[in-house]
Amino acid sequence: MDKLLRVARKEFAGFFSSPIAFIFFGAFLAVTLFIVFWVETFFARNIADVRPLFAWMPVLMIFLTAAITMRMWSEERRSGTLEFLLTSPVAPWRLVVGKFLACLALVAVALLLTLPLPITVSLIGNLDWGPVVGGYVATLFLAAAYIAIGLFVSARSDSQIVSLIVTVLVCGVFYLLGSETLTALFGTRVGELLQLLGSGSRFESITRGVIDARDLYYYLSLGGLFLTLNIFALERLRWAGNSSNRRHRQWGAVTVLLAANLLAANLWLQPIGWARADITEGNIYSISDTTRGYLSRLREPLLIRGYFSAQTHPLLAPLVPRLRDLLEEYAVAG
Repeated sequence: MDKLLRVARKEFAGFFSSPIAFIFFGAFLAVTLFIVFWVETFFARNIADVRPLFAWMPVLMIFLTAAITMRMWSEERRSGTLEFLLTSPVAPWRLVVGKFLACLALVAVALLLTLPLPITVSLIGNLDWGPVVGGYVATLFLAAAYIAIGLFVSARSDSQIVSLIVTVLVCGVFYLLGSETLTALFGTRVGELLQLLGSGSRFESITRGVIDARDLYYYLSLGGLFLTLNIFALERLRWAGNSSNRRHRQWGAVTVLLAANLLAANLWLQPIGWARADITEGNIYSISDTTRGYLSRLREPLLIRGYFSAQTHPLLAPLVPRLRDLLEEYAVAG
């Protein structure tokens, strides 16, 4: 554990050794504020919440995590220190987990920079802190998955720019899998499957203050899979001259078994609808047991269609997202 934490501290401190770290954080904060106040027209919404902040997190995290992870292994490969690390007494898995924890800590620092936003909103309105806390925690789970992908990509290239671009592309593919643009091209069953695989679609319930354990497990399993692939990639480099090495075969088997088990666990958890927690004040998205009983007794599909005007009266504007979100909860419960 001491070696692992030493690696994490070294990578965390090394990131701030260059002024580019402050540029990354400054750009992230500037883009975040631009989206919340300009793109999402915060003051025109007439709602005291920071939902636009978390609605864009699946996209913002792609670029932030790609920028943070691009140098983690690529720089080691380019400078020739990777061979030294692989022959050191520190096990490859400790190196991978140490770098992962350092990247996650850097993301946490970036999120702390956005904390004045909800604090300011709470000063000018009645802010519900439940979805805010849940949103930050869930964002760390999302970032953990993206970081694992970025570290794996970085371990495969000695160019930081290539690592950055490929990480953005891979994470972008996971985000687009569940987007309405893609799911609309397929039937209902295929569309639902794509939504289960999409990192962005998995985050939608979190933005309204409903934490689903299945979504968090999805991010954990995605991160665990790519961290294991990262370790396996380093083990292959470590034993490149002897592919029949017993340890090499063990890591290959572990990677395949882990991928199969994570996929099976996600499929097994999917029908479980009770693993959701409404953390909003007053549990405004919780469906009563009586309503759930009626929904379970439906013999035919029930279609509830909502019509929302683009020019809603300012006094009615706060009700629009609540009604839309409540309909989404009905769809999940049904």
